[in-house]
Amino acid sequence: MNTPCIQETSSQLPPHIHPQIAQIIRSFANDTKQLLHENMIAEYLFGSYATHTETPLSDIDILIIVKHATPELQWQMGGLASDYSLQYDQCISPLLQDLQVWEKNQQYQTLFYQEVMQHGVRL
Repeated sequence: MNTPCIQETSSQLPPHIHPQIAQIIRSFANDTKQLLHENMIAEYLFGSYATHTETPLSDIDILIIVKHATPELQWQMGGLASDYSLQYDQCISPLLQDLQVWEKNQQYQTLFYQEVMQHGVRL
């Protein structure tokens, strides 16, 4: 979806990411798209895996921008992340963010917004 506050970033996972981790990221991204349907605006990998500073203990940070964030959706994303943690022994930290909040991040050019736009990978 092309929304004015959503800028394109690289959509290819960085080559340094281990193929097994890359598959987990892709699978999680696909599952969230199926779960959120039309409510999803964009999804980004950010944090240590996006900046090549990950360690064996790093979690996978994924920003999920939605039209309308609710506690129920946050609970569902947490449940999905827990399922992945149990299945793959890999912690995924989804950050569900309402579009209005993301637009405020853009408007004020927050450090978080700048980090995602500079280093984030669109999923």
